[in-house]
Amino acid sequence: MGLFRPARTVTGPSGDYWELYVSKTALPAWKPGDSSGPEPWEGPGIGSSALIELPLMVFSFLWSCVLLPLLRFAVVLPVSFAKGRRSRAVRIEAVNPFPRREVFLWTTTDGQVERVLDEIVSGLAEGKVVRPIGAVYSGREAG
Repeated sequence: MGLFRPARTVTGPSGDYWELYVSKTALPAWKPGDSSGPEPWEGPGIGSSALIELPLMVFSFLWSCVLLPLLRFAVVLPVSFAKGRRSRAVRIEAVNPFPRREVFLWTTTDGQVERVLDEIVSGLAEGKVVRPIGAVYSGREAG
């Protein structure tokens, strides 16, 4: 199982290109915070506070949209890997990156991965979303 390379690729009848990824780990989502920044400040005798506000807004953006989510991701990622290694559940994601990212997700067990993967590939080749026996179809995610 490769986390960063597709286990299989398939092209549907309408030319849709699908990459199928098999993994035991669900990567944590990137959740940026609120970067609205500080409230405007009007000090006595200062007409424009842009010189003071601009560095605070830049720092606020970097903190809430980059550093804090990166720290959260770095903490949650090892936990996700540990949970995935102990589990018998296997995730199969079919990803169509173009023209708009679309993802289908199935969950199955270790022993049924190859059979379920074969059924999903044949279904996508026919232009259908299949629900193989021994797998749970979790739905579609449009991006």
